[in-house]
Amino acid sequence: MRVVQFLQVVVLLLLLAYSVLVYLENPVLLRLPLLFAGRELVLPAGVALGLGLLTGALYAALLILPRYLRQRVLRRSDLLRRRDAETRLQATLQAVIDETGTAETAGPAQGQPDLSGPTDAEPAALQPTQNAAAAPSVQA
Repeated sequence: MRVVQFLQVVVLLLLLAYSVLVYLENPVLLRLPLLFAGRELVLPAGVALGLGLLTGALYAALLILPRYLRQRVLRRSDLLRRRDAETRLQATLQAVIDETGTAETAGPAQGQPDLSGPTDAEPAALQPTQNAAAAPSVQA
């Protein structure tokens, strides 16, 4: 791939050198020989320079365009994959939240101990004390 680009740049430089040599021979009007029928194209120097610049800009754009389009396609596919993964993750998390939410409201299943902790209906003596220093009457 790099060899093709190198050859393209060399051809572009050869065309530029050819245009400069023709301009040095004919400073006011450029006579560009055409490859067919032995004819030539006569242009003022400014118009020829403008056409040369336009041709060079189009050529450079054609060199850059495939990489730009490839990067854009890759970015778009990465974005779509990321959105798909986020959607699946969100659906999985929502399913886990729904399962835990229904399990908490339903209570423990039969044969399983209740690990949720003491409730407000249990006596205070069964609840563990948070801080031993805060309850000196229990220590005495």
